[in-house]
Amino acid sequence: MSTLPSQFPASDAAKTRVAAMLREQILAGTLRFGEALPSERTLSEQLGVGRTVVRQALAELDDEGLLERKGTRVRTVVFDRGDDHPTWLKKSVAILTPRRLTGGPAPTRTRWLQYTTLRTIDHLRDRDIHAITLSLGAIDDRDLQKLARSKPLGILIPELGIDQRALLQLADLFREAGVPVVCYGGSPALANFDRVTSDHEGGTSQLVKALLAKGCRSILRFWPRPWETYWFEARSRSYTRLLEQASLKVHPIIEFPYTPAPLEDRAKFDYAVRQVAGFLIGPLRQYRPNALLLSTDRDVPYAAAALRLHGIEPGRDIFLAGYDNYWPHCEEQALELTAPDFTVDKCNDKAGAEMVRLLFDRINQLLPPEPQTRIVDQELIRAAPPAMFATGS
Repeated sequence: MSTLPSQFPASDAAKTRVAAMLREQILAGTLRFGEALPSERTLSEQLGVGRTVVRQALAELDDEGLLERKGTRVRTVVFDRGDDHPTWLKKSVAILTPRRLTGGPAPTRTRWLQYTTLRTIDHLRDRDIHAITLSLGAIDDRDLQKLARSKPLGILIPELGIDQRALLQLADLFREAGVPVVCYGGSPALANFDRVTSDHEGGTSQLVKALLAKGCRSILRFWPRPWETYWFEARSRSYTRLLEQASLKVHPIIEFPYTPAPLEDRAKFDYAVRQVAGFLIGPLRQYRPNALLLSTDRDVPYAAAALRLHGIEPGRDIFLAGYDNYWPHCEEQALELTAPDFTVDKCNDKAGAEMVRLLFDRINQLLPPEPQTRIVDQELIRAAPPAMFATGS
């Protein structure tokens, strides 16, 4: 620690002056990050003020986030200047991820947005760029403020999860510090950020066209509650536009209760299937559909089993269109072995690569100042018959 003035005049402003002197030394780097201050008694003797004055001044710096108590007597400096960070940190990209709802490992299947996170890491490594993954549940605000001051190359947010508001606040923190931020998703909340999103309208368009080519003329959207999200809205726009172009009836959305995943117990699965079958009674009679447009591949086993309760054979009497291309990995397939007739892959691996490209285009000043949106095409999948994945072929 640097030499302190030997005396401070005894006055009502003593606390303010002590705090100002210490604050100046911390911000200037004279008192460096991690350095322990002398005890209150030592500071009192060096500055010629009472310990109460010193204690109040230190408490003020605690509140400002410059100091942190270690035990009852020791305080350390927790503010560090950006130029005090190791050089590798300035050559790194931080990936912010939400809290996990379960303690299990993140799956690598393309159905999950976590796969986008893994692909961003791969593409950063291809560029010889350090990738730092930060879980929202394991880092505090003070650490994030330090990271923002260190000016990493950029920030990627490949998934918002349940922590959308918190992650967007952090995105604002880094953006205000001059750090480029790229997010994934088409939510209106991301409109002020550079972002990559999947083409849900295009993917649904491919599904509906495939069903129309099969001769389907009554296509129902059969979706679990709640469905009010930007991707369902995009999918509804595409569905409506194509059916109107084909001069076909646009049916209302048929909703059924969402079943928490996974259901691997036969009794619970059968109960859920009976619920789904009940919600199909009216629409089957009223609209006589020859295709169901489902929210995701996981709905396929429930819809297929429910149709069979009504004496309807899925894939023959009514086509099933899934979404996300993960049907072989659904736990419920062990209880109801039915593949969707069609599904789409959102190509989350390509989304991860595009996020990295967008970030470096921003870093290299190749973009206009306003936020950019890049859309990743989805891919139509003609699902394999059940016999193929039942035998592992």
